[in-house]
Amino acid sequence: MSYKNALRLAAGLALAAAMVVPGSARAVKGQVPPDFTAATLDGKKITLSAFRGKNPVLLNFFAEFCGPCRREFPHLKALDERFGPRGLRVIGVSLDDDRATAAVIPTQAKARFPIIFDPKAGIAEKYGVQAIPHTVVIDRTGKVSAVVIGADLEALDRAVDEVMK
Repeated sequence: MSYKNALRLAAGLALAAAMVVPGSARAVKGQVPPDFTAATLDGKKITLSAFRGKNPVLLNFFAEFCGPCRREFPHLKALDERFGPRGLRVIGVSLDDDRATAAVIPTQAKARFPIIFDPKAGIAEKYGVQAIPHTVVIDRTGKVSAVVIGADLEALDRAVDEVMK
């Protein structure tokens, strides 16, 4: 089974239970998460470490086939609009197979934050993503402040409030 198919299977099972395999996350609270450089849907390059020491980051893994991702995306847009002017950088990572599908949820939500296209799930694999949505909130120093598995909007709000203090 490919990593992508395994992720889809895990997403379906884990989202229902809002669970993740213990110890599988590679983005660990208090530690620097894996760095990456990737292309956005509009062709720009993003390097995560470029934000270290400057901006807190909300890194959200999603896919078009994920119902909870669809419901969560307007909230991500609202967080971007509320906290973006104060420095928060929201970055979506689409695990969809093609660019057109990767753009569906952001377009529907009218999101303006960058969307990384990760069709082979290379970044997701580095981060140990077992279920989506999977959100990593990183503080200004570049360390993981929180990992939120599932569409837990209250947990997202608490995590963002914490890094924006």
